Amino acid sequence: MGLDLCPSTAFRDAAASILDGLPARTGLGTWMLLGLRADGGSSVLAVRDRTYGIEADQELADGELPVRALVDGRGPRVARVAAEVPAYAGASLGGGGPVGALAGVPVLAPDGSVFGCLCGVDPAGGRPELAAELPTIELLGRLLAVLLVQELERQELRRRVELAEADALTDPLTGVGNRRAWDRLLEAEEARCQRYGSVASLVAVDLDELKRVNDRQGHAAGDRLLCRAAQVIDSTRRAADVVARLGGDEFGVLAVECDQPAAKVLAGRLRGALEAAGIRASVGHATRQSSGTLAQAWSVADAEMYAHKRRATRA
Repeated sequence: MGLDLCPSTAFRDAAASILDGLPARTGLGTWMLLGLRADGGSSVLAVRDRTYGIEADQELADGELPVRALVDGRGPRVARVAAEVPAYAGASLGGGGPVGALAGVPVLAPDGSVFGCLCGVDPAGGRPELAAELPTIELLGRLLAVLLVQELERQELRRRVELAEADALTDPLTGVGNRRAWDRLLEAEEARCQRYGSVASLVAVDLDELKRVNDRQGHAAGDRLLCRAAQVIDSTRRAADVVARLGGDEFGVLAVECDQPAAKVLAGRLRGALEAAGIRASVGHATRQSSGTLAQAWSVADAEMYAHKRRATRA
């Protein structure tokens, strides 16, 4: 069974260090740590190669190297003459030539399944003493398994941190970004605009009837209105734009690489989409000026949105 693993540089370097002495010790010019793929092939996670031109991240088909046969026990762990073993006969590594000799051991995942293989190959036949090196190869395979456990634990911790960060930056009700995400993104975009002279625009959206819906129909209905509005805004934005709920009934859209005419079109499209969904909202927009900041543009967009709301209220 293979594992979904994208090894870190530290893991690759440590694995490669384990492989360093094996070519000289065993006489096999190429040693690899291979991860098994679901399609039957394998991925080169680390390599020390003197003979075949194999590189890290290279993918090998099962026909190129009989890794499955080795880890499944259909062939011996040491084959001085690979052609004499039916499961290994005819194996070759692309343009690098045939597999004359082969040695390897499975590398086990924490659950006991086979993650991959520590494997050495050479175009020529193996030395007579190659079989005597099997205990060393098995020891190094177990050491690589320990490294694998550490790498998987590191990746799991990273995933948990990423999830925690995502939760901290997501509005739990609507699923769009929250105020913290908005502030971070505006700060990052402002730095980018200053560095590269890029253009960006902002759209402010405020729901006109949330308070009335809360008062007359209850907060559950108000929450449904917020979620529906967020969905409409998120589905209407451009692919690179960002939507956030800034609190209460207010949403913001950061439109990157969006000049004033494009911002006007985007704001109009948002108004139309919200109206088509039966959601009354006030919308304002502004574009960052070369002599100004995104914070100043937001003040302009926010002021335009409230001016629209006052006009709608008088009407």
